[in-house]
Amino acid sequence: MKQLTELATPFVSIAEKGDLPGKTLPWLQTLRQNAQAQFESAGLPAKKEEDWKYTSLWSLSQQHFNHDVNGDGVSEQDVADKALLDDAYRFVIVDGVFRAELSKLEGLPSGATVQPFSQSLSSVEQQLGQQVALDKAGLTALNTLLMKEGLMVHVAANTTVDKPIELLVINSGQTEALATHLRHMLVLDEGAKAEVVEHYVSLSDGVSLNNIVTEVVLAEQAILTHCKLQRESKQAFHIATIAANQAAKSTWQTHNIALGAALARTDVHSRLNGEQAHTTMDGMYLLSGEQHADTHTRIDHLVPNTTSNELYKGVLDEQCHAVFNGKVIVHKDAQKTDSNQYNHNLLLSRGCEIDTKPEMEIYADDVKCGHGSTVGQLDLDQLFFLRARGLDEKTARNVLTHAFAVEVLERIDSDVIRTAMSQLIEHYLPSGAA
Repeated sequence: MKQLTELATPFVSIAEKGDLPGKTLPWLQTLRQNAQAQFESAGLPAKKEEDWKYTSLWSLSQQHFNHDVNGDGVSEQDVADKALLDDAYRFVIVDGVFRAELSKLEGLPSGATVQPFSQSLSSVEQQLGQQVALDKAGLTALNTLLMKEGLMVHVAANTTVDKPIELLVINSGQTEALATHLRHMLVLDEGAKAEVVEHYVSLSDGVSLNNIVTEVVLAEQAILTHCKLQRESKQAFHIATIAANQAAKSTWQTHNIALGAALARTDVHSRLNGEQAHTTMDGMYLLSGEQHADTHTRIDHLVPNTTSNELYKGVLDEQCHAVFNGKVIVHKDAQKTDSNQYNHNLLLSRGCEIDTKPEMEIYADDVKCGHGSTVGQLDLDQLFFLRARGLDEKTARNVLTHAFAVEVLERIDSDVIRTAMSQLIEHYLPSGAA
């Protein structure tokens, strides 16, 4: 068990003296106290734990992170340059601080509320912390202890948000080794519909830590398209948990794209609690250099007549390392479950490595389920075919790499988000060594 004395950053001391919101709310103080007790007991997860055996947090434990922000020199042009979407509601957080003057929230439809997490605490008592477990190995307890800001979206019953909501989280690089602990809540009432993009970027190549928890609550017939795009500094640490509870006939489409960070870990979890609920859980990791990206997913089919579809793809180059562990659990009473889970990986060099483990635990006997994974290189016959038609080798490799990865993006329902994401991804796709 990892002890707090081994951590270079005194996280608990920072929590005790920090200016955290909600100090007057007894229920929130209790939640933070429980999180502190859990973190003091468990510390950071170690490789001896099954879910972390391929990912070491030793370098994170040895880094001294700052929590006091220096400077605020991010301009409107910086925001415009980094934003994924032009025509969208925009919620901007810079170095852990909500920036209203850089955000665009005018014109939201009646019934849609988009505001800072710190201003929403009085209304989230019944939902905050209900989608995640403090005792699960990871950094959820640390996030709960230190959570200070984030995005709160609430869409009232039968309301449709007419444009995507882009959460743009910027690390300016003005504070050396800055750590932020963001908490987001996306709550859609019955029949509500929205599209939300979480977008994480850096303006410098420095070290930072983003420790994020996103909780999703979908009532009956609610529909949420939810994308997370991470393209931070290649010296950054990015730890994220996304967890959803879904009621009957709700739909959650979640797309997780990892491009940046030296070490990125994302856990995605959906609980299908009502009949005819559906989850699409897709993702992509494009890695090079010595990047390390670890993705763990879990889908719990808890009742009959639910469906899920999962596709993750990875493109790896140079000396990078990727981990994918996907688990689908069909519980005893979840008859008529229909679930598919696949992970495919393209290795472009001899030095890269992938550890992939798709899993299914099925405790019902009337189900339709399939899963699998593949690991391979560029098809030489296809490469020869393109070369024979006049393409140079680099262009031919780019075409094949793009064709492999683009399937994940094509599954995004929103035309606006899919187009913007596709244009961005083209700049990150490697072509592979000749």
